Amino acid sequence: MKFLSGILLLLACVAAQADPRQEDIAAYRALVQQDLRLATIGYRLASANAPFCARRERNPGWVIHDEQQYPERDTARAAFGFRRPVAISSVVPGSPADRLGIQAGDGLVALDGNIFDAQSRAPDRQSAARAEKIQQDLRQALARGRAIRLTLETANGQREFAVDPPSICASHFWVDAKSKLDAGADGEGVRVTEGLMIFARDDAELAAAVAHELAHNLLGHRERLKAQGGTRAVLATEIEADRLSVWLMANAGFDPKVALRFAERYGRKTGLGIFSAGTHLRWKNRVSVMQAEIEAMAVTPRRSGLLPPPLLSGADWPLLAKN
Repeated sequence: MKFLSGILLLLACVAAQADPRQEDIAAYRALVQQDLRLATIGYRLASANAPFCARRERNPGWVIHDEQQYPERDTARAAFGFRRPVAISSVVPGSPADRLGIQAGDGLVALDGNIFDAQSRAPDRQSAARAEKIQQDLRQALARGRAIRLTLETANGQREFAVDPPSICASHFWVDAKSKLDAGADGEGVRVTEGLMIFARDDAELAAAVAHELAHNLLGHRERLKAQGGTRAVLATEIEADRLSVWLMANAGFDPKVALRFAERYGRKTGLGIFSAGTHLRWKNRVSVMQAEIEAMAVTPRRSGLLPPPLLSGADWPLLAKN
């Protein structure tokens, strides 16, 4: 899951103020809440379907931000406190980080006894480089398969946490601060625009969009399109993503039928749009494809409470078959 959200890198819309205004502080906090909403849905999908993912990573379920990534640092400090320059922005409810008692506002001090570098080569310029570096260090440490020792500056002083999360499907989730109704996947991350998040009536509809993009990553579509390319190849990957998305939703506890409603609403709202290029099915055909998958799920035996998606062949399937 992407610790640092793209939405927080594009906050120039908040006007510069010598003294932070309450409306600007509220705007910063609202954007972080959108970040947490997407992170929560993404984590739920990625953790529930972990047995079927060939590529996984150990993810604590948190979002990290840096006071330096904001255009107005005084506003950011007023909104979030920042006990350290890089801190926990939010924690996914029920995640390993949440169960450890890690809270939003806790500042990052050290990893396995090594103090994080809080220095910056461009202290007066908006930059995410420092947070990205810390994010990379955390991922590499977690990839070693052992518990990491994370020292945080909490409301009650410094505290060390033994962070040892399970593996989930490898994908990062970030909000793109654009009003356009759009989402995308690049093989590693899932991008959802703020406009699409607002358009989604509820978390289940947003999960339908996220599951479709996550499916692209899990099926390696980016690599396939690099090798093949062409309109027909793109259409084939879009159909596969629609097919897999409803299985991912069902395993995560979302009603997969909501994907049908969302596809219709999105299709009616956007009209032909990108569909006219022949790279995507029209919304009625998308609904038919997903409906067929939902009907197939109804007669598919569960394994350890999960529905094995036909398009995936995760390494832990033999373990599920025994249960």
